[in-house]
Amino acid sequence: MDDYNLEEDEVVLYKGFVFRDDIEGSSNLILTSKKIIFEQAKTIKIGLFKTKTEKVIVDTVMLENIKIYNSKVQIQQKNSKVYVQTTKNNFNINFNSIVEAMKFVTKVTDAITETTISERGTEKVKGAFNKVDDVLGFNTRETLKGVIENGITGTLLKGIKKNKE
Repeated sequence: MDDYNLEEDEVVLYKGFVFRDDIEGSSNLILTSKKIIFEQAKTIKIGLFKTKTEKVIVDTVMLENIKIYNSKVQIQQKNSKVYVQTTKNNFNINFNSIVEAMKFVTKVTDAITETTISERGTEKVKGAFNKVDDVLGFNTRETLKGVIENGITGTLLKGIKKNKE
């Protein structure tokens, strides 16, 4: 990361060593709020017995180039392998563990959607409640509140809360 300077509104979200199918050898992956950087250490021969190692940026993928379909970021994780679909090309990234792959996928999704995993989960639950309310025609939240306050029999005797139209 010595050669790469962050922009003013850019932060590092994840760092780790990975293998990418289309790049020979291991790479240092740096995920920022704007891009994914693949960096490798290259050994350069200076003299007869002297060598120098420097970091070289092998590839940079802008997060805005990662495909989105039906509001879902097109990154699939299977075990420790992550498949990334971009507008230019598709590639696999191999991580050392499933946990590291999961961290990376979560951070990329957070950066692209500008939401956290808990916010996305909350939206899914709200959507499910709204769908049930529409299909069954009653207010699920008020009915559950009634069950908690009055018990099941009390709620049934007082009536299930209907949706107001």
